[in-house]
Parts: sequence; C-alpha cells; structure tokens
Amino acid sequence: MSNTEHRRQGVSRRGALAAGGGIAASLTVGRIPVAEATPDSASADVVVIGAGISGLTAARRLIQSGVSSVLVLEANDRVGGRTLDLEVGNGVVTEGGGEWVGPGQDRVLGLIDELGLSTFNTYVDGKSVYLRNGNRQTFTGMTPPLGPDALADFVQLQTRLEQMASTVPAEAPWTAPDALTWDGMTLGGWLDSNSLSAEAEWLFTLGFTIIFAEDPHETSFLRALHAIGSSGGIGHMFNTTGGSQESRIAGGPQLISLRMAEQLGKRVVLGSPVTEIGQQNEGVIVKSARAEVRCRRVIVAMAPADAERIRFTPELPVRRAALQRKWRNGTESKLFAVYEKPFWREEGFSGQAFTDLPITPYVADNSPPDGSVGILVTFMGTAGSGDGLKWSDALLDDPAARRTAFLDDLTKLFGPKAAQPVRYLEKSWLNERWIEGCVSTRAPGTLTRYTDAARAPVGRIHWAGTETGILYEGYMEGAVSAGERAAEEVRELL
Repeated sequence: MSNTEHRRQGVSRRGALAAGGGIAASLTVGRIPVAEATPDSASADVVVIGAGISGLTAARRLIQSGVSSVLVLEANDRVGGRTLDLEVGNGVVTEGGGEWVGPGQDRVLGLIDELGLSTFNTYVDGKSVYLRNGNRQTFTGMTPPLGPDALADFVQLQTRLEQMASTVPAEAPWTAPDALTWDGMTLGGWLDSNSLSAEAEWLFTLGFTIIFAEDPHETSFLRALHAIGSSGGIGHMFNTTGGSQESRIAGGPQLISLRMAEQLGKRVVLGSPVTEIGQQNEGVIVKSARAEVRCRRVIVAMAPADAERIRFTPELPVRRAALQRKWRNGTESKLFAVYEKPFWREEGFSGQAFTDLPITPYVADNSPPDGSVGILVTFMGTAGSGDGLKWSDALLDDPAARRTAFLDDLTKLFGPKAAQPVRYLEKSWLNERWIEGCVSTRAPGTLTRYTDAARAPVGRIHWAGTETGILYEGYMEGAVSAGERAAEEVRELL
C-alpha cells in the first residue's frame, strides 16, 4: 500500500495488551515485556528517553542504520506517549489521545506501512449538524452553512492568515520579518481585532481551540502562523476529507508504538523514569529507576515541560532551561459515548457537529471501520474557549454531571437515541503522572526568546518529540520526523 492509499480493515483483538483503570473507562494500555535482565549498571551507544512515537522511531532508525546498542527508557508502564487506545469491548478500541493522519504526512504514513498497519477513512458520509444560538441546521460537505457576511469574513480572515503564514520560515519562524510583533500577540487577540463577523470569529476560535488544545488568547500569533504554514494551510488543518483528519489507524494509533516496541524487544525498559543526565568528557551517565546507563549520546524524546523533571549536570544552557520552565501543554479532555450501533448513519447523519453547546463544541464519528459499534467523541474543557465551559466550573469536577451534560448535548444534536449509550468513556491528560497535558502549545514570546532551543543539541544530548518537528509540529507526523532527525544527528556523531 502506498503512503496515500487507505485500506479499510476491521479492528482486531489486541491479545498483547492488558486492561487498566480509568474514570468510566477500561484502558488498553499497551504493555510489552519489560527487560527483566536489565542490570543496575549497563552501557549502550545511545539511550533514548521516552517510548512514544518519536522516541521509538529514533531508536528504530538508529538500529536500522547499524547502531545496535540502543536502550529506550520509559517512565510509564506502557508505550505510546500521547497516543493511548481505550478498550471499548469485544476487541474494539477508540483513541484516547492523538488519532488522525492525512495526506502530506508522508513520514507517519510511511511508518504505518512499514509496520504492516493500515488506515481507514474517517466517516463523514451524510449530513453534519451546525448549531449556534439555538439554531440547528444540517449541511453536507466540509463548509458549515455560514451566512453571507460570515462566509465573506471567514474567507478574508483565512486569506490574510495564510498570506502572513507564507512569510514565516518553517525551520526558523523567529526569523520572520514581523516575528517580534507577531510573537508578542495572541491568535485570539488578532481574531478579536480583525474579524468583521462574530460568527466567523467564533468558528475560527472553535477550530483553532481544538487543534491547539488551548484558548487562542493564550497562543502566540507567530506560533499559529507557523502552524498554518508548516501544516498544509487552514483548509488542510480544519478539514477531514483531504485534510489532517482524513484517516485513522486500524486498531488504534498506539499500535504504531506497540509494534515498534515489540520489534525492539528488551531494548525497551518500562517503569524506569529518568532522574538525572550527567555529561562527561568521555560520555554520558543516565540515571533512572531501573538502571544507571553509560552511553555516548542521549536522545530526550519528551515535551519540554516533561523534561523539566530531569536533573541535568552540568546545567542546561539558559535558553533551554528557561524554555522547559515556560512550556505548557494543552488542557483538553476527550469524551466518548458508545452505542450498540452508529444509529446516526442509518438516519443519514455523519456524526459530525459544530456547536456552541457547553460540552460538545465539535463532535465526530469515532466508530471502528466496520461500524460494529457506534462511538461519538467530543473535545471538552479548554479554558476560555468561547461560549464553552471553563475549568473553574464545578461541572468539570463531577464525572456524573459531566456524563449527563454530554448526553444532553448529543440528544439535542442527534435525537433521543443519543441519550441511551451502552457505555461512556473519558480521557483527561491533566492527571497523567508522566505527561504534562496533551497537545503542546506556545505562549507569546516563546519562539522569539528561545528560538531553536527546543531542538538544538546540548553537548551529547539531542532532542526529539513532536514539539521539535519542523513540519506538522504537534501531530504524529511531527513526532516521526523529529525522531528521524534526532537519529540522524546522533548517527553522524557516533
């Protein structure tokens, strides 16, 4: 199968995975055999810290290039990082974290093929729902039914944003002609000042809030322009068909990491958080819960905020240390309603909705490719996201009330059958022990103050993770390309 072709395939049972706990959810956590014979003191050419897609890709590429002595240390008891498959029942999974891939994302699509996995098209057939200010409409295609003034304003906003984005270099956005001005602004502030229609501004805010998992009023305008220019444009970022949400991975995206980890075998050590990285003239000493490893090079495949818990000796350069302290990840949760079948399809609906309802700003059909069960997913909880809930609202701390509010919203969108799911699941990234939130964002000032600190090597330490991706930062594509870049950096220096 080529990188752009998609095979429709049923979701197989996942015998290698064990169920874990979670609020109203059973998690398929992706356990692999831990290297039981790992000594307290070991040596390797390269240590990779983090067994998400990026770290495992780096280890895989190093081994493929002939560097056989590679060890991956993972703090968690599972692989996958911010991809996590939730067990729905009868072998079916749904995506608790990152899930979509699309055309142009050649690195991750190539890796999917390489691992013998496949993709299937996100379900978008039928009518979608557009509900704002109590007015419920349905439409087909990718463009919601905006009024003439809102549509004209949406087009002018998109055109201006993409024109500005074209001046932002993908590899060095801080060198853009207006970088300082743009990095001192927020995306939300720019939309406030330049939107002529409240409806167009609301729709842009909704889209970017979900993409960045953060209120646009807290996201650097320069970061937003960089994302637009390096991720295929606004249409590509927002759209399903032909866009970044076009496809899902059969069996769940965590399979990417599971398959790589299974092939790496005992090179992957779980439950071993790294506490210290000490650089010396002749190499590096990496101290973790299960092993102290001497190596020649280290790849840290973690979000900058997560790397902050590691002690570095000598201390990191000021730019890198400050970046880690300033970095923050997004705050969204994903909620799922599971039904015996995708009843909305029989009634001519796609399962997709754009709304100003409190719990369900965006809804998508997250059912398995064979439609054996029906699953609707929404994204909830980003602070300050338009008319939606704020994290200060008591409802966000009450699982039962959250479930009720979610089903009430779905009933308004898809009718009384939506009120009767057979199961309810949710996944919040705020309570993960080793991961500080979901998608990474950048606050104003971060890009121009710290420039390339996210990926510039520090002595024998190299950085991976989707946050260091030049293209598609924040996507699985960015994670794969970052892992490959870090592996190449290291290979050339060994």
